[in-house]
Amino acid sequence: RLIRSRHPYGGAVALSVVLAGGTLTASDGESGDSSKLNNSKGYNRTLISDRARIYAAIKDIPRLPELDFEPTQRYRESTAAEVLHPLIDGADCIAVPGAYFGDEGKGKTVDAIARHKHVTVVARVNSGENAGHTVIGPTGHKYDFHLCPSGLLTPGKVNAIGPECVMDPVSFMEREVSQLLKTKVEYKDRLFVGNVHLVCPHHKLLDLMGSWKNPNLSTLQGMGPVHASKARRKGLRLDHLFNDRADAKKRLEQDLIEYWGLLSVLGITEKELLEKASKNTKIQKHVLDFISAPDKSDYVLSLFDRYVVHNEAFPARADVSHLLRSTVAKGEKVLLEGPQSFWLDNAAEKFWDSGTSANTGAAGMLCASRLNPVGLNPLVINIHKSPGSSRVGGGASPCSFVPQNYFSITDANAVDFRAMNLEWRDVSKAFFDSIQPNGLVKPGVYRNATGAYDLGVAMAAATCVHPTHLEFGVTSGRPRVVGFFDCVAQAELIACQGPFCSISAFDRGDDYDEYGVCVAYVFSHPEGKSMISNGRTFESGTVIKAGEQLPTQQILEFCHPVVRKVKGWRDTPIFARNPKWSSQQHPVAELPKPVCDMIAIIEHFTNTEVISIGNGPRGDEIIYIKRK
Repeated sequence: RLIRSRHPYGGAVALSVVLAGGTLTASDGESGDSSKLNNSKGYNRTLISDRARIYAAIKDIPRLPELDFEPTQRYRESTAAEVLHPLIDGADCIAVPGAYFGDEGKGKTVDAIARHKHVTVVARVNSGENAGHTVIGPTGHKYDFHLCPSGLLTPGKVNAIGPECVMDPVSFMEREVSQLLKTKVEYKDRLFVGNVHLVCPHHKLLDLMGSWKNPNLSTLQGMGPVHASKARRKGLRLDHLFNDRADAKKRLEQDLIEYWGLLSVLGITEKELLEKASKNTKIQKHVLDFISAPDKSDYVLSLFDRYVVHNEAFPARADVSHLLRSTVAKGEKVLLEGPQSFWLDNAAEKFWDSGTSANTGAAGMLCASRLNPVGLNPLVINIHKSPGSSRVGGGASPCSFVPQNYFSITDANAVDFRAMNLEWRDVSKAFFDSIQPNGLVKPGVYRNATGAYDLGVAMAAATCVHPTHLEFGVTSGRPRVVGFFDCVAQAELIACQGPFCSISAFDRGDDYDEYGVCVAYVFSHPEGKSMISNGRTFESGTVIKAGEQLPTQQILEFCHPVVRKVKGWRDTPIFARNPKWSSQQHPVAELPKPVCDMIAIIEHFTNTEVISIGNGPRGDEIIYIKRK
């Protein structure tokens, strides 16, 4: 049945589904266009044709032995004191990176670790405002942070933004600090900003010009251009604003050469740039005003004077690297909160050309912290998310329900998804029924009163708007591409920075009859071509298993998942506030069998050690687990 609600994961869900099946419909006043996703329109026709051709080429691959693995491991509910705290006790520095492509729910684990009495400092040490994370405060208020560490909502903890971060001070004050001021979160003696590199308006405009024909493929936060300035030793750091203005102006004008040059090379006038930028909701007013400013450097420096130098609300400044080293030297512990994820790391060459501009894996975070690695005892707790593992942006995504660029090409969003009037139970059953005995997903069409849709498109849309998922980027607002849990990618991640992992949003399985875990890929080039990655040749039909050499994105673009189905746990829900879970005696002696099976399958194929699973959005809604 349909109700008006606000699901605890945050975000309004008008006319949404009670978690017992139901229709995911448009709310009052919405005017979606489901025809964008109809299988007879535009790119959808190509998608249907491509899927049929690819499936015909690989449908007869033999069933893999991996699909016959029967999990037997069982798990019991434990406590943070028994599972998490001993790991923290043995570490000086705890890093919490994303294990997939961002948006994994890192904030909850950061909050749980930050509550440890010996963890005194929580820091963001690299990347910028293109990394968004949603944090639920102790009163239930939802905060959308980008640079602010989640530890700000943990009383008594010092929080820091390190010098390898990049910051647009205007965005930082208007989008983040404003939330703290509005909700009266005390931060003046608890939040310190290092000598960050500054994101200026021209960096965001360079981002726009660099994606002139497809601006939706970028967050338009200026990340690539500002990191390029930083690498070229151009532009401004925070300290420049507090010292010689003539020097700051000179440095800024040198950095602006690229802005003027790209306008010239592309043949774009500032009038045309302003017109284009004005139509894009991601471009902020201070960036638009920059285009019209007669003296660009004076405009930027005056702007930053207003928002930083002469602004009492701007946080205190500090040498954050020194702060972190001093904290460890005193025998206390520091917590590094990861932006983005391992696979979006600029140093992760497998997905390098669609990643971010900073090194956001565990090694990159430790490097950016400037902690001395000699004698340091680091702990890495990777964060994944499932069911509904997701990705935003461009690039290959072998385990997704639709191609990674599908939503950008069709320009589809939540309103369009709800206009499809999808029945969650009906769509998900049809989709998981399409998984064949050899683990391949057979293409199909889903039909209802609003039209006919590629089955994967229907599943992707239904998943994105499901009240427990709401898969839309915090920074971009775009639909996230969702799919199966990817054991092939996870195995490589764990080999690089494992074994520990927390899987958030596990309670989503409360509304699944079935779900799927990818245990291998099949490569199939549409033209039958072979491709080479790091010396290995991949022919059409090549199977890539978890633990084997992972090819680069150019090959992964033509890879397709081999899926091992798992049962959902609708009859034995684990959501923290579901009466069936909360009324049990805790800790629970044995978790539901489907929950255990999925954890055991992931651990078996990836060498992951799962230490906890999420069962709600709040920091304390985590189930710590021990093997029986």
